Amino acid sequence: MEIENIKRAVEILQNSPEFATIIPEVRSNIVMAKENAKDINDVAGIPGRITVVNGKPRAFIEPDFGASSHMARLVLSMMEHDPTRRSALNMKYHPLIIEICEKLGLQVSSYDRGREPETARKVEGGTIPWGVEEAISKVGCVPDVVYHTGSWGKEPIICLIGPDAVEVAEMAVCIAKLFDKYNVQESKKAQCDVPEVPRPCYDDLFAPSRGSYVGKKPHVSCTFCAIAEGNKEVASRVLYRDKNNMVLMNIFPYNRGHIEVVPVKHYTDLNQLDPDELRDIFTLVQRSIKLVREVIKPDGINVGINLGEAAGSSIEHIHIHIVPRFKVESGFMETTADTRVIEESIDDTYTKFMEKVDILRNDHEV
Repeated sequence: MEIENIKRAVEILQNSPEFATIIPEVRSNIVMAKENAKDINDVAGIPGRITVVNGKPRAFIEPDFGASSHMARLVLSMMEHDPTRRSALNMKYHPLIIEICEKLGLQVSSYDRGREPETARKVEGGTIPWGVEEAISKVGCVPDVVYHTGSWGKEPIICLIGPDAVEVAEMAVCIAKLFDKYNVQESKKAQCDVPEVPRPCYDDLFAPSRGSYVGKKPHVSCTFCAIAEGNKEVASRVLYRDKNNMVLMNIFPYNRGHIEVVPVKHYTDLNQLDPDELRDIFTLVQRSIKLVREVIKPDGINVGINLGEAAGSSIEHIHIHIVPRFKVESGFMETTADTRVIEESIDDTYTKFMEKVDILRNDHEV
């Protein structure tokens, strides 16, 4: 099973030219351990690693057990704390990649190789287990991302961790696409000799959270208030935020591209908003509809507000749903009954939205 999972993961990576831009000098490897793995022979990887050929990621040898001692040690060390975290992939280090990971809601931690004790350095393969323990102790849990900034003769590296190779590969491609997008933007600015314009609200664009879509709702008094406060226990994909309102992707979508416009302040009824607040939130609804049309290209859109549990609201905090609709799909009741198959991952859709997110800015014409 692990071999087949890695094969699918490699296919995902090879189909992404953007991933080639984050392969490190030492090359990338993606590994996955057996359940209850005991040593590196229980961890499958790519012999010879994943390299770059003509600007594209390429693996030339089929995955096999015992193929990567370094990444195997990392996964085995992680599994001592969380047996479900059986896969990992290494990428090049860049501060922007760390920023992207944090904005995607991934739990990020690090260790300093320059502070490695002699006791770890003298043991064959002792550096990685020591580094993992350092990274875990910083955040109190197994992180989604572990990085170090290198040391004498050692390249800085970022490692992405997850439950299986396919999920790790999909997240890596999402990160690579965002990294490539920002690089293209910066390159165009440099070529045009245009002064850099600060990205609006980018410090508050996302509420970092637990990262992986786990299919269960958080135990907080109000999900939207928790997102507004930056609660890391609440999974979120925030597309935009200003001082009054947020635009979020629905983590439990009725349909692909389902987003919500939410006031930052906890309101439970439209009559609590003053005229200026009403104008602002519905102007943002207009912009959000334009964003959905640009990115998702639906045949229609549902815009709705559920006020009260009897009206179908599961969260009292006011939120305005914007749901793309398509000619070929089941009815709305089937959709809201959680029987819809969403054919695109949350992270893939999120990446596409972020490429057009300037539509939500105040100075953008609707």
